[in-house]
Amino acid sequence: MANEPETVAYEVADKTGKTIATGKSGEKQVEIPNLTPNTDYAKGDYKGRKVDPADEWQPSDYINIPAFKTKPISVTGVNLNNTTLSLETGKTATLKATVKPDNATNKGVNWASDNEDVATVDNKGGVTAVKAGTANIKVGTKDGNKSAQCKVTVKNPVVNVTSVSLDKTELSVEEGATAQLKATVTPNNATDKTVTWKSGNPETFAIDNNGKVTGVKAGQATAVVTTKNGSKTAECKVTVTAKPEPDPEEPTDGE
Repeated sequence: MANEPETVAYEVADKTGKTIATGKSGEKQVEIPNLTPNTDYAKGDYKGRKVDPADEWQPSDYINIPAFKTKPISVTGVNLNNTTLSLETGKTATLKATVKPDNATNKGVNWASDNEDVATVDNKGGVTAVKAGTANIKVGTKDGNKSAQCKVTVKNPVVNVTSVSLDKTELSVEEGATAQLKATVTPNNATDKTVTWKSGNPETFAIDNNGKVTGVKAGQATAVVTTKNGSKTAECKVTVTAKPEPDPEEPTDGE
């Protein structure tokens, strides 16, 4: 065989003898394409030989490439589809973790809550709201120890107002005198039991934000209470009576 020329290159073939890669002239290495990361390849899965791209030298015989294992593709990061989450107690939601790169060898993750009294998380990212408060749900990659987290705020369920009633449907008060109306919001555990008060005629009577009625001038008008949640209303007919005239002073002796 003629002396090996400087232009010699290395050629790799698969088991069938099909050439799958050829190195550059003068270089003693070849990159085998399409290998699967973190995979064991047996001796003979690939074979190599020396060739002369200039065709001035007869190729050598193939030799089996020794067994080898490809390197894994490391995780570079992880993120969540939500960085904040708001839930009512008893409700659930699912967080989705995306590990990068897409072809990372080990995309396994672990989940944890820093306050399981408020929110728990399962090994698939399923979050369950336990009681009102805040908790941070953290996901960590098994490879590379990369992490991301979501702040979960848990609130009690909103209980809507269904009705409001007054302790009186009619009320009589003198000019300058006061009387009290009391509103009862149903149900008792409604989330927002705030109410507003209104006089149908402020020239007849005034009413403050606690339901206190003050007679202004004789007449009739309606007091209305309205719930902030649901805009439920109740009414009371208010009659303002004139203040009695004072008795005339009795004459004194000598008059």
